[in-house]
Amino acid sequence: MLLAVVLVLQSCAATTSPTFEELRNATISSLPGGAISLRAGVYEGPPFQSGSVSRRRVTLWTRPLAFGDLVAVRGEVAVALLSFSEGGSGSAVHVGVFQKRSGRVADVGMALVGDRVEVRGLSIADGTVVLDVVEAGAGDSLCCPGQLARKSYAFRDGALTLVSSSVTGRLSLAALADGEWTLVNLDRQPLPPGARPPTAIFEGTRVSGFGGCNRYVGQVVEKSPGAIVVGPLAGTKMACPSSAMEVEDRFLAAMSQVTRYSFVGGRLVLSAVDSGASWELIFERGAR
Repeated sequence: MLLAVVLVLQSCAATTSPTFEELRNATISSLPGGAISLRAGVYEGPPFQSGSVSRRRVTLWTRPLAFGDLVAVRGEVAVALLSFSEGGSGSAVHVGVFQKRSGRVADVGMALVGDRVEVRGLSIADGTVVLDVVEAGAGDSLCCPGQLARKSYAFRDGALTLVSSSVTGRLSLAALADGEWTLVNLDRQPLPPGARPPTAIFEGTRVSGFGGCNRYVGQVVEKSPGAIVVGPLAGTKMACPSSAMEVEDRFLAAMSQVTRYSFVGGRLVLSAVDSGASWELIFERGAR
């Protein structure tokens, strides 16, 4: 009897939620095509045929992540998202539940979320995995999803399963409201060290925030779900160090050219095109 108790305690102690760095080298057995092992967050299989460029590719998303307890799973887990493709134009998004057991990180369940789905948020609530997504609804093309939905996943008969999916609305500027967005990437580059990041707050047809030196405000108009026009923008005229002014000039120039918004891994992405060149502004949600 005592031996059995000791073995159970050892089993529980050996099961923990892995860190993100540990997830990057996890073993995954629940995806189509058989078991794989990630290396630095990526798996790339051999070509399906000689001379073919088509191959199985799996990429672990760096965010969002969730950690906690799920019903029917012993011990804490880590929940992460992965992209899965086999060489076509699509990229299927999967949600995976991972644990670390006796030093080995592996999935305990995986479920399909959808093709080219945008993820706004990931959490664990009441022992289930909850995803807020933008997906293709009636009349939407796969390239430009416009339907907001909330999906819940739980373990049923040992498998991670979609247990509910409800439409919560259509994509609109309201999805950007209720909080401040903080810039983390300007034109595919991180901000310079020490730079105070620009911000954006969306309220109805108004956008405002900190530009890097000054406060700014302007109009934003939504032409269709995900398609917007920003500006004109106006701001205060305070003088700042040249490094801050450079960030502000680049940020406001890009903001005034924004034509689309989308969500990637829980982050807001504003896309702009100017004279054939594309810009990308990536924000993380701040305080609500």
